[in-house]
Amino acid sequence: MLQQAVAGRYAVERELGRGGMGVVFLARDLTLDRPVAIKLLAPVLAADGRSRERFLREARAAARLSHPNIVPIHSVEDHGEVVFFVMAYVDGETLGQRVRRAGPLPRAQASRIMQEVAWALGLAHAVGTVHRDVKPDNILIERATGRALVMDFGIAQVGHAGGDATHARVGTPHYMSPEQAAGDPVDGRSDIYSLGVTMFFALTGDRPFEEAPGPAALLAGTVSAPSILTLRPDLPLPFAAAIDRCLAPDPSARFGTAEVLSTALVAARPAGDQTPVPVASWVMDAQAAGAEIGTAAVTAVVSVGVMGVIGFDSIAGYLFYPIATLLTGMGLFRFGDLVMRTRQLRLQGYGRESVAPALTLEQRRIEEEATLLGKAPVGPLDRPGVFLATTAAKTALSVWLLSSNIDWLSIVGAAGTVLFPASAVRHLSRRWPRAQTFWSRMLGGRLGRFLFWVADRWPGSPALPAPDAPTAVLLGGAADRLYRALSPARQAEFGDLPGVLRRLEADALAAGDASPIRRAEALSALEALRLDLLRMQAGEAVADQLTADLGAARQVADRVDQALEDGTRGSA
Repeated sequence: MLQQAVAGRYAVERELGRGGMGVVFLARDLTLDRPVAIKLLAPVLAADGRSRERFLREARAAARLSHPNIVPIHSVEDHGEVVFFVMAYVDGETLGQRVRRAGPLPRAQASRIMQEVAWALGLAHAVGTVHRDVKPDNILIERATGRALVMDFGIAQVGHAGGDATHARVGTPHYMSPEQAAGDPVDGRSDIYSLGVTMFFALTGDRPFEEAPGPAALLAGTVSAPSILTLRPDLPLPFAAAIDRCLAPDPSARFGTAEVLSTALVAARPAGDQTPVPVASWVMDAQAAGAEIGTAAVTAVVSVGVMGVIGFDSIAGYLFYPIATLLTGMGLFRFGDLVMRTRQLRLQGYGRESVAPALTLEQRRIEEEATLLGKAPVGPLDRPGVFLATTAAKTALSVWLLSSNIDWLSIVGAAGTVLFPASAVRHLSRRWPRAQTFWSRMLGGRLGRFLFWVADRWPGSPALPAPDAPTAVLLGGAADRLYRALSPARQAEFGDLPGVLRRLEADALAAGDASPIRRAEALSALEALRLDLLRMQAGEAVADQLTADLGAARQVADRVDQALEDGTRGSA
């Protein structure tokens, strides 16, 4: 039935997921040639006139929300028994899936996600929209950028069969606020409570009231959630205090608005904690390259030693050389790829000075994850000392087999002599914090200087802004260079983009430390535009997303301008 309703406009490809509200499908917009997600209202709800009308009303209200951290809704449609809305497809996973797959989040990542969700909620609350179902599975994490996007604004109440939705007990029991659980009127502070529960789960893997079957213990509003520091004592006190305040049973004890929460989160961040996405992406890729490059180095050393033992004429030698050459070549290729990534980073306007703070944050993240892993049970074979001892034993056995006069044993020995040490280096470089921090220090030292030295001398590498230029200037300049690289037709299509970039850059500089939340909003809008331009340069069809983010950026600039004007008038 859905395919018939969208025939000629969308091609439904496959199911993405389902829940009590309905089913989400991946589809392709045939006009704009882009992937989209279609959320189909469950037939039992679509057949109920009141539920269908509420779904359409809430979906249309959500479609008016334009923000870089809200999943855009493109259209809302009613075809009798087929009721659905079409939204942007975000390639990634939900926050819930991320935690269930990889465990609790590091502090820096959790802080950034909470900040971005608070920005999104702040915009929604300002226009009178309460989400009512903030939870990990309604927060998407974009794979390419790590950006958090909130979805399903207000849709949860559609499943309530009757009564005033403002007073309805709707939502997900373990994440709803006490007043929402009691069926009392709710406002934005209810979403703030749900966000607190969500971040408690993201940072610990548990919910504050995990043992309770639902919100019954909260109905009286007298039961306080345990402090998150009881499970994550490594968190900075201001950040932990912000989460604990979100979880206050009494709404008046929470943050009054999501904007106030955003301000508190900005203040709780350590200096330099806001790493631009290209720099963070480079650091992640460079860390991953350490495993391949380390493997190549060990393989080369082992190769030289073994070749001196077995010579060039044995059967094992004939097998050994291709294996060693292949592994070494893979490592060298990975190093060359890292050089190219460094050049791309330079072309985007970031230099070695931008990478140094990010490497410091990466080392801090490694230490945080090491603390979390240290609390988990570790098998005896996973301990570094035991692992190294077993690897040494297997390598020694391989060397002994290598000297055998039996050809097939010699072949097995040659393979083991190379593969066991190489796999050990790869394993430890990914699992052992000391190896990871060692590689971070290398990137921050001579190796990093060499990478950027090569990038500086690569043909076409531009001169960078001053290393101490403000973040707004760096982001605005990088976005402007990407815009200038577009075709004339594309530049004409987005002719006002340079003006918006200049407004946001000026707003961020004018807000400064006096208005951190406004400065953060302007920087977030600049980053969203820069990311869209990067995707467009890579050949991805994101013109519609750039149009949406450009509209959201204009609204951000208007809000910041008005706030700065009000502040100036108030101080006069």
